[in-house]
Order: sequence, then C-alpha cells, then structure tokens
Amino acid sequence: MRDSDQRGAPALMSTEPGSTVSLSSERKTYVCGTCGQRHHGLPLSFAAEFPDPYANVKRDERDMRCVIGSDQCIIDRQFFFIRGCLEIPVLGREDAFLWGLWATVREEVFDEISACWELQGRENSHGPFKGRLANSLSIYPETLNLKLRITLQPVGQRPLFFIEEGEHLLAQEQSVGITEGRAMELASLLLHQVK
Repeated sequence: MRDSDQRGAPALMSTEPGSTVSLSSERKTYVCGTCGQRHHGLPLSFAAEFPDPYANVKRDERDMRCVIGSDQCIIDRQFFFIRGCLEIPVLGREDAFLWGLWATVREEVFDEISACWELQGRENSHGPFKGRLANSLSIYPETLNLKLRITLQPVGQRPLFFIEEGEHLLAQEQSVGITEGRAMELASLLLHQVK
C-alpha cells in the first residue's frame, strides 16, 4: 500500500494496467471527456488505498495508532474496517464497473469476518453483515457513512458491498446499472484524479 502525506480522503487509483479492459472489443480506444485525448483501453476498476479515517491520522502517529493490511484496518483499537468491492453493472456487458472500497464495521463483525477468512464455504455460513462506507467518492454526492450490506464471497475474493440507502445516486446505479457512456464518463473523471 502506498502511504500518503495528505490528510483527508485517499486518492483513488486505477487497478493494475494488466487488469484494465476495453469497454467493447470494437472500441479499443476512447476519447476522454475530461482531457479530450484518445486513451487506449478503458479501466473499469478503481480502488481507495485505505479508509478515509486512516488518511486523517497524522502520518507520524499511524504506526502507534493504526494496524493496516491489504484487507483490514484498525484505528485506536476501537474503529474497525474491512476492504471489499462495490460492483455497478454496465448494461449490455458481463463485466461490471468495480469500486475497491472500505467499510467500517462493529468489532464483533470484524472478529467474525476475520475468524472465517480462510474458511471454505464462508459465504454460505456467515453474514450478511451491516457496515458503513468508509470512503468519500468525490464524483458522487457524499458517500462517507452510507449504510451497507456486506456479503462474503468464496475464499480468495473480497466481500461485496451493497448500498442500502436507495435514494443515493450510487445505490441507484448499483441497482439498475449504468450505460457504457456513463462508465466512460466515470473513468475519464477518475483517471484525472489518480495521483
């Protein structure tokens, strides 16, 4: 994980170049709505490096106050976070627009998820759980603290997040899907925020 000197929300980053996909086989390039240039391949996956509250801890205090790994974070032994995926269907496509985000959960939920992390069939015997989104996504109305349903996936896959506040734009897009044009718009905006 990349560390940040900035306070506030962590930068969103596109996933590794090898995991980017073109929006359609006949569209290997697209014209960016932000910069107007032609880009090769459209990434459909973006991730927050860490929960926003972690970003708000002063860098020189993080080692004393925080424990963070690729999928879990604890701050001050009282705030617990897990990493998961929020998928938005892209209409007419098999692959979804994917957000890698963090959720804050109660300690007992954190403990249960940790205890079954390597358990085969965990998705059938544990959860769903409740949590709140721990990232603010600048391209949407405020997303920090949106209520979530968290469902476990088979071992090797991160949990899935489902927004439970149906009036929010992010929840609506997750529920009904987005067009390819909207996926291009999101990617164009996000690519120019990546640091």
